[in-house]
Amino acid sequence: MSLKFFDLNHSRDMAEIAIVPVSFDSTTSYKAGSRDGATATFLASSQLEAFDEETLLDITKHGIYTHDSIGPLLPVEDMLKKIQEVVSDLLNENKFVVTIGGEHSVSIGSIKAFYEKFGRMNIIQFDAHSDLRDTYLGSKFNHGCVMRRVYDLGNIIQIGIRAMSEEEWIFLKEKDNLPFFARNVVGNLHDSIKAILSKLEDLPTYITFDLDCLDPSIMPAVGTPAPGGLGWHDALFILKSLSENTKIVGFDVMELSPIPGYHSADFLSANLIYKILNYILSKKK
Repeated sequence: MSLKFFDLNHSRDMAEIAIVPVSFDSTTSYKAGSRDGATATFLASSQLEAFDEETLLDITKHGIYTHDSIGPLLPVEDMLKKIQEVVSDLLNENKFVVTIGGEHSVSIGSIKAFYEKFGRMNIIQFDAHSDLRDTYLGSKFNHGCVMRRVYDLGNIIQIGIRAMSEEEWIFLKEKDNLPFFARNVVGNLHDSIKAILSKLEDLPTYITFDLDCLDPSIMPAVGTPAPGGLGWHDALFILKSLSENTKIVGFDVMELSPIPGYHSADFLSANLIYKILNYILSKKK
């Protein structure tokens, strides 16, 4: 039997939450392996406590269905179409959909499905890299181009950025939409969250979380680690604040590239998904 998130086998019909794993890392430019990210996350999730001491919730009571893994398919355009179809079907069944990768290009398919359902959104990107190149290594669908492909679908808010090309800097300056750089967020959380919340529009919100947003001291298991990232409690503080101030309709967690024998990163990925779900569900209490 295929692995499930939290080792649960709730039926598709009865579940409120749908997890979509994607095994794909064909445009990775440095360290491959994120195709195994969802599997490692699922294995770790089976060891988590269902009860969250912060929100006092047990998310397993809401029912969690895990879709069969998607991929890998080539070319990348076919992969993205398949992801979009699967996520769209689940959204049309009124599921709360979480996509787990996989390289960050996977998010294009998921975000487009959410756009079909909800229209323009706040799209909040946690990431070390701005991912706004028009093309990279000969592809418009490279993981370094993901946000360029969805930029016009929403109000883009980037958090944790600390690496970008000159092309991306010029693009953002022209859009008058500079990111919340990691160097300005870390150690200045309260002022940063006020500024982040001020940029939210009165729209549904989608979160795309590239794990390299986090500092490699706690998350080295990514394709392109960059020093100086967010800490665990930094990220949770921002995510909780967002859940309290906007309607989060879905999210994805991308780029876990498991390191053999180093399991804390796998547990971090599983815990992050679990915490985001708890924050969102606690708002419904």
